[in-house]
Amino acid sequence: MLVVGLFSCGPNCGPFPNKFKVVGLEWGNKKAIYDVTTVNKLMLSQIENGSVDYNHYAINIHPLIETYFGQTTDKWNFSLIQSAYACDPPPLTTDLILDSILIVSEKDYNLNHLSGTDLSDLFDIVIRDDANNIWFEKYDLDDYIATHPNVPTYLTLILKEPPGMTSDFEFLVKYYQHGLGTKDYFEFTTNKIVIIH
Repeated sequence: MLVVGLFSCGPNCGPFPNKFKVVGLEWGNKKAIYDVTTVNKLMLSQIENGSVDYNHYAINIHPLIETYFGQTTDKWNFSLIQSAYACDPPPLTTDLILDSILIVSEKDYNLNHLSGTDLSDLFDIVIRDDANNIWFEKYDLDDYIATHPNVPTYLTLILKEPPGMTSDFEFLVKYYQHGLGTKDYFEFTTNKIVIIH
């Protein structure tokens, strides 16, 4: 029985896809509270009454993915410990690189960020990256992009500077990635939200 258990884990076990590619984006305006002292660190909720304090304004982005089987080199392994995990699907990884995220407003955000200019330096990014065991860590958006990261599982952009005055804003978000022999581009425009100075 023990020998059979080392090589078998049931009729419904694998193989599992181990790679993903991004085929689109789901997004939404959210109210965000980021607190490193809590388990999940990032709390997202609906924006009430169409307005939010600037430091709680977030654009939540969920990449829509297709999974596939990457090349694998299967080897017999006689380890009892590893066989206990043989039926767990592996974390999905990707070869896609996140090139840039540009954020543009049709109205002046403040004196240093005018209409039509890139506002990405006004945002932090909070990511969850299952493949690399990164759980809701926050980085400066431009600094994070400069590391040429693989596309994460989820990403949330959080404003870190106030507007020149309280006003309603909508943002055009341009998302660029490359890999798998292609260069992909997605864009969306957020719904208008009053951002409080």
